[in-house]
Amino acid sequence: MSEKTDYLQLIAEQKHSKPLIEDVAGSFLEGETLQNAMDFIKFLRENNMNPRWVSGNSWSISGKRGKAACRIDLGGNKHSWHNHFTVGDWQVTELEGHDRKYLDEFIHCDETKEFIWKNIKPCKKCSSSGKHCTKHNRTYVGKLYPESCAFLVVNPNAKALEILKKLVVANRHFTPEK
Repeated sequence: MSEKTDYLQLIAEQKHSKPLIEDVAGSFLEGETLQNAMDFIKFLRENNMNPRWVSGNSWSISGKRGKAACRIDLGGNKHSWHNHFTVGDWQVTELEGHDRKYLDEFIHCDETKEFIWKNIKPCKKCSSSGKHCTKHNRTYVGKLYPESCAFLVVNPNAKALEILKKLVVANRHFTPEK
């Protein structure tokens, strides 16, 4: 990473090259943060969950029936929904699954429940506008979160990655009831 690097240009070039995340992660991350991201990506690939470029600094990992198992974003975009992190950060998102039902698998694991609850974020649209958002009142492993619509993990450390790996595998394999 460099102060002189034009990150917006690097992101714009991705539209044409649709790069592998491994090929660009080192331009946006460094040190332990890069190492953790690469560990997670390696895990995904070893489990046949190949990150596919979807937009600037964003890669999706597919689950059953075309639903995302998760998404990886690298910091640097200027989108309003990415204003909570910047170059040097990465996040795992789209852990919602099919109505969060796959999370019920973890309802009796206190460590995983606490991890999930710690990583629920308020609805960006509603919390910033001052409006109340009843459509984003969601329950995650038994706990109601008003005006919350995001389960995302920013810069997970090694311990958080172990939990994330379990969640992503469970999300990928979950089949909703018909």
